[in-house]
Amino acid sequence: MKRLVKHDDKYFYHTLQNQRVTNNSPKVNRSLFVTKHASPTNNQYSRRIPIPSSEELNNSDSTQEYDDSNESEISGTKSLPLPFKNHITLPKTSKSFPQSSPQSLDPSYEEAESFSSTSSEFEYVFKRPELTSTPKMTQCLDNTNRVPFTDDKATQCWLQEVKLYVEQECTTSLQCKSIAMELNQKVNRLAACTTIILRGLLSHCRCIEMDFNQVNIKPNHENLFLIRNVAKSIMDFLKIYTQQPRHHIQKLYDQLEATHSPEITVRISNLLLDEWRKVQKHVLFEEVKKLVEKLEDPTTDLDLRATIVGITSVCLRNMDLINYFLRADIVSVLLILCERCNGPSLRTLILRALSTMCSKSEGIKCFEKFSGLQIVTDILQDDTRPEPERSEAVALLAQVTAPWLEDSFELKDLQEYSKKLIKSLTRFSESTKCCQNLLLCAAALANLSSLNRAHILEMAHVKTATVLLKATRNRGPLVSLYLLEQIATLLGNMATVENIRDELKKAKAPAALVGFLRMRNFHKDDAERRLQQKSIIAMSRLCGDPEMSKEVVINGGVTRLVQLCREQDERFNSDAILVAALATLRKIVEACGKDIMDPQDYQELVEPKLLDSFLTYSTQNESYV
Repeated sequence: MKRLVKHDDKYFYHTLQNQRVTNNSPKVNRSLFVTKHASPTNNQYSRRIPIPSSEELNNSDSTQEYDDSNESEISGTKSLPLPFKNHITLPKTSKSFPQSSPQSLDPSYEEAESFSSTSSEFEYVFKRPELTSTPKMTQCLDNTNRVPFTDDKATQCWLQEVKLYVEQECTTSLQCKSIAMELNQKVNRLAACTTIILRGLLSHCRCIEMDFNQVNIKPNHENLFLIRNVAKSIMDFLKIYTQQPRHHIQKLYDQLEATHSPEITVRISNLLLDEWRKVQKHVLFEEVKKLVEKLEDPTTDLDLRATIVGITSVCLRNMDLINYFLRADIVSVLLILCERCNGPSLRTLILRALSTMCSKSEGIKCFEKFSGLQIVTDILQDDTRPEPERSEAVALLAQVTAPWLEDSFELKDLQEYSKKLIKSLTRFSESTKCCQNLLLCAAALANLSSLNRAHILEMAHVKTATVLLKATRNRGPLVSLYLLEQIATLLGNMATVENIRDELKKAKAPAALVGFLRMRNFHKDDAERRLQQKSIIAMSRLCGDPEMSKEVVINGGVTRLVQLCREQDERFNSDAILVAALATLRKIVEACGKDIMDPQDYQELVEPKLLDSFLTYSTQNESYV
């Protein structure tokens, strides 16, 4: 029940406290046109104001009865004063919307000049429309929820702290965007735009080559039509990239169009194709020179990054294109940029491009000529440099020292920097947590051990084998087979020097090699076959020492070697592994005696001559003389 109370010439509505109080929020009817409030509640969303007692209400002189049957009741809220001193009867509202008294608003609502207050003033001057299809905005605002408010000091303190925490976290989340990722995306897009002409040129050349290869596949009666199509493609190529074909090429094309003899057509087409290939090489070289000139005089840092990434990507997809870049002296340009640039991320891109260019022997010669080894050594010696930069430097070193390159030669300056390089690589292998970096270090060290005996002595001095084997054990049983292959190569090269076998014994190299033989990966047969062969060769060299042979026997190496000799599937049908296993068994028996083997295995694998045992278990059927 409500009473209209007059105080200081203003009327206020006071709602008596209902006896039924709940702790939940008032239920909201989801009807768009009818809003019915539930029982009055006292919660944190309503402003708490003191409710006058019943005696104060009864003793008031200006108390009047007021019918409020159509008004909504919200417990604990303060009503606004009427806009006029005298009681004014409000005009009739829309018939489609039920009448309800305006909901009490916050004082801040009253002070603010809002649309609802403006519209209410107009409603007193002008009558509302009789029929409307939608509810009034003021009546919709009456049902809006209040801002949470509470008088509890602990809760207020908690809310203030939460607000500060949330603001800080939101600011951090909005500002800490992936700038590096956005930079990489921009570089990749610009790289694609930079090399779009070169890639289109390569695609056009590839199409012409494929069309010409189809001439030899089709029957003779179709060759004439195919040859003329190839000739048209060649002329289109020349018009696009040279603007005007050369005079003798145009003359050959006219002769080809005029003749109808198959023999003359084939002869002219071969001449035309030879001339086109000369023009193709010239056009490719000119386009490559433009990219190298962009490296020498870049407009911005972003342009330089995009050019380097684009060149690297194109060369990885077209290895023949590397020769054109080498003719344009790109190695010297990249080395100068690597020495002058300050950013580690840019230097990483340059080192990656150098690794691509040094896949050819001409690139390695240029790399040595322009002091490339000194730059790589300085990068690896500096432990403060980022790990990605040092990783690319290790990859470049492994590339220039790779033994499988054609016309490979020993770097003359390598002996000068070998000690610093081996020490830096060993230290990097010990500190890195990345398996890929460990693999690159092992590959570079294995390549260095294959080049010079002095490198092996230096590795024994810095305990390279111990560091690599310890790092491999820390990786667990799922270590990469390629990493084990490089370590087996390194151990095999180090085992050739008798003076350092004690160091290999301390590193527990025999036990590690036996473990390598037990590694299985059903999806990498080639890598596992190479790992078995290199591990057995290294084991054979170590078993010249009786103590090393005993360690092989203790770790079960003899059983595994016998299994590899007898079962072809275990050795992937490789006769090279069979020969190495038979030779290793003979060395172990010579050092430890025949009691370490089963008598039958000894009679079939060790007692006969090596050739006889090989012929017995070999997969080949040829006769050996």
